[in-house]
Amino acid sequence: MESVASRIETAVARLAPEFLEFLAESVRCQSVTGHEEPVTEFYERELRALGWEVRSVPLAGSALCADEPRVGQRANVVAYRPGAGDGLTVLNGHVDVVPPGDPSEWRESPFSGHVRDGRLYGRGSVDMKGGIAAAVLALAALEDCGAQPLRDIRLELVIGEEKTGVGTRLMVEAESEAPSAVIVMEPSGGHIVPLSTGLQFFTVEVSGMAAHTSAPWRGVDAFEKLLAARDRLRRLAAARSDSYSHELFQDVPTGIPFAIGKIAAGDYPASIPAFATMSGRMGLRPGEDPEGLRAAISAALESLAEDDDWFRDHPAAVKWGNAGLRGWETPREHELVQSLVRAQEHVVGAATIAAFTAGSDAAFYGGRGIPTAIFGPGDVALAHAPDESIAVADVFTAAKVLAIALAGAV
Repeated sequence: MESVASRIETAVARLAPEFLEFLAESVRCQSVTGHEEPVTEFYERELRALGWEVRSVPLAGSALCADEPRVGQRANVVAYRPGAGDGLTVLNGHVDVVPPGDPSEWRESPFSGHVRDGRLYGRGSVDMKGGIAAAVLALAALEDCGAQPLRDIRLELVIGEEKTGVGTRLMVEAESEAPSAVIVMEPSGGHIVPLSTGLQFFTVEVSGMAAHTSAPWRGVDAFEKLLAARDRLRRLAAARSDSYSHELFQDVPTGIPFAIGKIAAGDYPASIPAFATMSGRMGLRPGEDPEGLRAAISAALESLAEDDDWFRDHPAAVKWGNAGLRGWETPREHELVQSLVRAQEHVVGAATIAAFTAGSDAAFYGGRGIPTAIFGPGDVALAHAPDESIAVADVFTAAKVLAIALAGAV
């Protein structure tokens, strides 16, 4: 008799051509953050056509919408699939994508959905419409072969992840039933991710005193002061990194990276800059309170006055770019992780476990202590880049692993 796992794999293979077109069409739906409705309308229509229970969760009316654009046009799409037992598993994927950038850097249209040499191209193919397609295919395959997931499934297709995470935050606010487990389909390269560090975004502003560049000694160079502030934060980050280690981060210099992504100073080439600013991020350990990190950053900047009289009367100012995205860890012996491990071993012969240093919507569940894992197809290094693409075979492999794990078929 054919095993349940084999029936699932056969069903995925049978449905694969249909869901390749599903993925291609979703990529053709341009859904840059804040303008997601082309793809949310597509997903709602397609999921209803599958006969699933589907509803829209609008952003309008939520306390979260205050700083969001186009509130009245934006909504999450949520679908439900019944399971065989108690509990709820959430499959979460974001539908928004980053802007495509300069179209001339792409070999063809950024939203083509074109398949070439076994890869599907287009903005969002990796991040993360490929993961969404794998999840929908997994659930369709279970239905096709008569297998049931062990728990009820809530498929959350959410808006706004690329900027504020408002879509998943809306789900946490709107849903009364807390999930037993969550799988976020971010591109993990097919690795099972039970651990992610968090991050705190910040902006530091430093003042100086303008002067003509022919007599720079008459002014105070705000850019030099900014570099001093950066060095103080770099030292804080280095000390924090030295105090945190985890075996899943052995192949990277640190699991809680610090980086400055944006710097600006002055407004005229012939003037000493009177103002300088930098924006960046500092990592959070799993379980660490972001408020504690914010206090440490503030204290590091205040300590500049101990070495430089200028900072006593002109302290560096810091603004927070988010409330802190918490780090989280699900024990590898937890059934959520083990079910993915067994399924991956069955499908590809070996399981691979990794960790994330990037922020994602998984923090809104894992940071609350809910068992969470990231698992999805695609190389995250290709996300946000020209010629973003995903291997079609990886989408189908991920669908098999997800379906078998959800059904507890191995």
